[in-house]
Amino acid sequence: MKHLKLLFLSALTATIFISCDQIIDDMRLKEEQQAQTSAYMGRWSGSYSGDESGTLVLDIKKSGSVEVIRSSNGVEDRYYTEIFSGASLHVASSPNSGFTLYGNMETHSGTWKMGKSSGTWSVNKQ
Repeated sequence: MKHLKLLFLSALTATIFISCDQIIDDMRLKEEQQAQTSAYMGRWSGSYSGDESGTLVLDIKKSGSVEVIRSSNGVEDRYYTEIFSGASLHVASSPNSGFTLYGNMETHSGTWKMGKSSGTWSVNKQ
């Protein structure tokens, strides 16, 4: 019986240490992510053209999240995406219009698609 209690206490102690280690690892990862700064942070503006045309603003946050603001003929469309794999824009479409940017912040340009319409875009840092 004494060995069973000792075994149970040892297992409980090991579980607690493993749980604490996981919590500490998770906290370190979160701190690293919060300290991360995108090299493209800031407000970028430009235009898109092709089958349709208009203005484009990319507001890139410290974390790499991106607010896309597309305007055409007085209508504004906003949605969110992120910088992925260094400089590439994560492919995400506007839930309102289906407008999707493909491209790279290293070149500050790319292509766009919305239904059967498509074209190119480019931005410069403000």
